[in-house]
Amino acid sequence: MQTHLAWHGRCARHRSILRLLMRTTSFSPPESPGIAREGTAVAVNFSRAPSRVQMAVLRDGERVSQIMKYVSTRTPGKEFEFSEVLMGAYAPDGGLFVPHKVPRFKKEDLLKLEWLPFNELARHVIEPFMGNYIPQDELSRMLEETFERFKSKAVAPLYQTASNEWVLELFHGPAGVYQDFGLQLMSRLVEYTLTKSGKRALVIGCTGGDTGAAAIKAFNGMDGVTVIVLHPSKGTTEEHRRRLLSTAEGNIVNISVEGDYSDCHRLCEKILRGRNETGQQLISFNSINWVRVLAHLAFYFYSALQLGAPKREIAFSVPTGNFGALYSGYMAREMGLPIRQLIVATNANAGLHKFLQSNFYSRTEICSTKTPSMNVSLASNFERLQWSILNRCGDKVARNMELLEGDGQIQLERDEWLEARKLFDSLAVEDAETFRSIHEVFVQNGYLISPNTAIGLRAARVSRRSLLIPMICLATTHPATAASVLAEADVPCPIKGASAQPLSNDLCISIPNDVGILMEVIKDISKDTMSRSR
Repeated sequence: MQTHLAWHGRCARHRSILRLLMRTTSFSPPESPGIAREGTAVAVNFSRAPSRVQMAVLRDGERVSQIMKYVSTRTPGKEFEFSEVLMGAYAPDGGLFVPHKVPRFKKEDLLKLEWLPFNELARHVIEPFMGNYIPQDELSRMLEETFERFKSKAVAPLYQTASNEWVLELFHGPAGVYQDFGLQLMSRLVEYTLTKSGKRALVIGCTGGDTGAAAIKAFNGMDGVTVIVLHPSKGTTEEHRRRLLSTAEGNIVNISVEGDYSDCHRLCEKILRGRNETGQQLISFNSINWVRVLAHLAFYFYSALQLGAPKREIAFSVPTGNFGALYSGYMAREMGLPIRQLIVATNANAGLHKFLQSNFYSRTEICSTKTPSMNVSLASNFERLQWSILNRCGDKVARNMELLEGDGQIQLERDEWLEARKLFDSLAVEDAETFRSIHEVFVQNGYLISPNTAIGLRAARVSRRSLLIPMICLATTHPATAASVLAEADVPCPIKGASAQPLSNDLCISIPNDVGILMEVIKDISKDTMSRSR
């Protein structure tokens, strides 16, 4: 099975050896009993970075940090503070928040980050986007606490599956999904803000299973916060349902909505864009919240630097539904990370893939797949992508989104669409191919991957442009989150899945697909939590 090789590089000799090895086309660890040449995870985690790194100051990033503001994708005239972006969802005009400037790291800046432990690297990458919101030492403490909860000391170790092909394990957080990166940090930032203001918040979002599980792990038992998790009655597997209902404390409310994920998303959207009648702050835990996108930057920088950036280019394949993790990759490239290729890997609900292939983006009926957390018709972060490729023209973005919300379809101008084609490659992967990918990797490497990861790996192998450039596939979910699917893929699955978890008696409300009923339920929840807090 999986073999981890941890280099602790505390002397110059070890660091030199590692640097040389990581820049070879195919990583081959030195001969050692019990360590195979292939299928080796590289967990670089330096408990103490060199003093020259500790003293490094990213001056360009710090200047941007002092003046960082945010604007809406639809009417970019008004500016917002980071705290407003964190403690909300949509901009007042219904758009999404984006930074008015993107801090850019020079090559020498990136080299200074090369040997930092994950939490310190994350601080350098994230801090420029926060303005004067939080003292540096407080942010460092939060990040250290965030990643202490991850089971791997490296936080996001790399595992080699083939020559110049790597899996980035993003599933070592509390919920076993990549969303842990954003939501663990977000929960601490929300708690920090509420402690200063003395207010309460309702954190609301929709999920196919993974994001909701991560939100519950992040906010579970937190004072001043009630989390409302909407999941669809159709398409939510029993494993995902158990993950949502088995660990929740009193501040978590699960609501089952009649319909599919798109129905849940539309209800959430109407609640968060409408008038707030709850008496509490309404915060989204989905990736429309910029902090989710921001936190993911860290694992792009960390993995790319381990495999030779900024001295060599890197490619990424990203299994996606709402385009959140992919937009983080796009932002990392805009910030100076030498990313040669970004691959959009979708399941059969291939809205993003179809757009990139045909310049036709539309709302379609969701079909059932073995990767329900990726069953998305319209990606939430597509609006942010439009903002980028439409030269930050808020009027165009607003017009397109109005058409999409009304007619359910849009087309971009040809030159705009070609710009998107330059930025991304894509592939839609059917369930049968997903099964083959899981089986193939296990036979070749003795390594289990989840269905989501299998989609990313399949897309990487079909769509990569160069075999000479390291390809990193994001492993967004732990195999145990889909143990029943692995059994169908004809691979042994010694890990216990969510089906082994007992269901608790915590509240789960079932409602029809009706925004009025949902609003009444939310107001009742708000009144109840407000009365109990007095």
